[in-house]
Amino acid sequence: MKKKAIFPALCFLMLGLFISAAAQEAAYKSQAVTEPKQIDGQPGDWEGANFVNFKKAGVDYAVAHDSGHLYLILVFNTQEGLSTADQGGVFVYLSQGGKKSKDVGFHFIKRVITADEAIARMEALGEKLTEERKAQIREKKMYNLYEGEPVGKKFKADLQKVKGQRFEPAIFRGRVERARRGPGPAAPGQGGFQKAVFEFKIPLQPSPGLPPLVEPGKPINLGIEWGGLTEEMKKELMTRRAESATRATGTDSRMIVSGDEPSEGGFDRGGGELDRKALPKKFNFWFGLMLGGQ
Repeated sequence: MKKKAIFPALCFLMLGLFISAAAQEAAYKSQAVTEPKQIDGQPGDWEGANFVNFKKAGVDYAVAHDSGHLYLILVFNTQEGLSTADQGGVFVYLSQGGKKSKDVGFHFIKRVITADEAIARMEALGEKLTEERKAQIREKKMYNLYEGEPVGKKFKADLQKVKGQRFEPAIFRGRVERARRGPGPAAPGQGGFQKAVFEFKIPLQPSPGLPPLVEPGKPINLGIEWGGLTEEMKKELMTRRAESATRATGTDSRMIVSGDEPSEGGFDRGGGELDRKALPKKFNFWFGLMLGGQ
C-alpha cells in the first residue's frame, strides 16, 4: 500500500513545482535603471518600461528599480478608475514567501503640515537642524508633505527600533490632467478629466539599522489599493443620515419614502439611503514582481 501511495504523491509534488515555476515565469519583470527616476508625476522618463493594464480600473502601471530603490508609476485613464485616489491616497504593499500580506507597506497621501510639523518630521528622520535652518523653514507657514506613511504591524514595530535614527522616507507625486478650455461654458468633451499620473519611490532599505524590506533574489508580491469613501465622505454621509433621522421623527412615518427627497449633491438619495451608483469605487490588485538578477 505504501508503494502505491508514492506515485500520486510524486504527481502532486511535480504539479506543485510546475505551478510555482509557471507563476515565476508570469511574474512582472522590473526594468533595471542606472539613473534614478524623477518623481514628478510626469511619465517622460518611463520610455521603454513594460507597461501593463489593470483593465478593471483602466490603469496602466510599470515598475523599475536600481540598487537601492523600487519605482512605480500608475497612469489612470478614466475618472472612474482614479476614484478617490487624489483625496484618499494610494496604498502599496510588499510581500514575499508567496503571500499577499499587508505587514509591510506605505500609504501615499498628500498632507498639508505646518512649519513646526515639518521641522519635527525632519528631526524624526534623523536630520540635524541648526537654529538658523529652523528659522528658514519657519519663513513659510505651511508645507505639502509627499511621503508614504508606513503601514503594517510588522513594519511599524521595526521602525520603533530605529526611532530618531537616519531614515529615508518613501516619496511620491500625483498629477491630474484636465482639458483646457477658454472662457464661456464648456463644450461637450471639454473641461473634463484627461488622465492622472502617480509616481512612487520606495527605498528597499529605509534605515541601515533595519534589514531590507524584501529579501534579495526572491520574488515579490506587490499590492496596490485605492479608492472608496474618504474619511470626509464618511462624515458627510453620517451627518446626512442623522439629519434625515431627525426630520423623520417629526413627520408621519407613512409619508417617508426613501429616495423621495432629491440629493443635495453627493451620494445620499434622501431618507438616508445610499445611491450605490454614485459611490466611488474601491480598487485593489496584486501581481508577482521579479527584480533584475532574480
